Amino acid sequence: MRHHAANSKRITRPVLAQGLFVDYSGGAGHSAARRDSLPICRFGSCMPKEIHSLTQGPFNLLCPCGAPVPLDDRERISCSCGRELGRMRDGVAVVAPLKSYWGEIPKSQMAELLARSAQIGWRSALLEVAPALDTYVASPNRAAFQDLLPIPETGRILDVGAGLGGISAALAVRHHVVALEGVPERCQFMAVRKKEDGLNRLTILNAGIDSMHLAPGQFDAIIVNGVLEWVAVFDLSGPTEKIQEAFLKRLRELLAPGGVLYVGIENRFGWAQFRGSPDHSGLPYTSLMPRWLARFVCNRSWHRSDDNRGYRTFTYSFSGYRRLFARSGLKIGSMWIATNGYNLPTELVPLNGQAIAFYSKLPLVQAVPGWRALLKNRLKLLAAKEWFWRRFGSDYVFVLERYDA
Repeated sequence: MRHHAANSKRITRPVLAQGLFVDYSGGAGHSAARRDSLPICRFGSCMPKEIHSLTQGPFNLLCPCGAPVPLDDRERISCSCGRELGRMRDGVAVVAPLKSYWGEIPKSQMAELLARSAQIGWRSALLEVAPALDTYVASPNRAAFQDLLPIPETGRILDVGAGLGGISAALAVRHHVVALEGVPERCQFMAVRKKEDGLNRLTILNAGIDSMHLAPGQFDAIIVNGVLEWVAVFDLSGPTEKIQEAFLKRLRELLAPGGVLYVGIENRFGWAQFRGSPDHSGLPYTSLMPRWLARFVCNRSWHRSDDNRGYRTFTYSFSGYRRLFARSGLKIGSMWIATNGYNLPTELVPLNGQAIAFYSKLPLVQAVPGWRALLKNRLKLLAAKEWFWRRFGSDYVFVLERYDA
């Protein structure tokens, strides 16, 4: 997961990893399918053939007894068998919250943001307390990809790892959305946004990724943006690949017939990584290393949190992702390169030669004369090949389908 400020630069070099803080103390501190005539997809420009939602009514949790439990506004979220699954508190369905804090800013700053949001509103508070997060949290372009999803208006969407609600809130203007987030403070902030902005289609579910109690077959789309690479940090029960595979399989079962899974994630061998962009380990170049070497380097890095020891934030090449998805019962329906990063998907270039060549020629129209500019333009055109972008594009966007679809 990478965060972009208004100037599209990285916000901070954190303690736990790139853009994230962690706190276990309980206190305030923080620990150490595209249109041929539009080869480039921009916000609102690409709409594949849509499916028709087959699910109606409220979202459902799944009781251990096997019965569905409506996720509505009742204070007690209970099954007819008598088991209580959670409670509705201040607009948040609290089911299985994380015991630790995990976020884009330190816990003390998050507490200040929540306090000021109650006083002056979430937008003003964000600009006052954490202005570097403005675009990442408040811009509707966080969900600029939504027209790529083949779902109807008022479709049913699950946003996994919703954070501060940047994507969920934008999607909830047009669709029914469950924002799944484990950190209570983030859920509280989303609840303020929901009330202030009148987002009646937004349901906030405070539960960990590894403790989802959602009933199967109820979502037209599931959003996994900057999340897949982190799941093995929270679940240490097995090898990273197996944890990621199990995670995708669980999400696959939540899809309604014809539903899709949207994944935004880095390329392990992307050009940003070769330029020294910090990996999710918080260190540069670790994604380029053999896994054993990355694990060795990370174990000896003094600045990293004990919560992220070793190397478990795996990203993959295109072929690696394709194999991972296949093992999870998923296939790639369509894919793009997010040239501005998957956290600001305002330009998505589909992986075909015509689109890549067209996109690469766009900035050449107003190129500054001179041999350096000419050389740079020439190299850019030489690299405008489908195989090159597939292997070295920095950020991938996948729309996945079930193999049995």
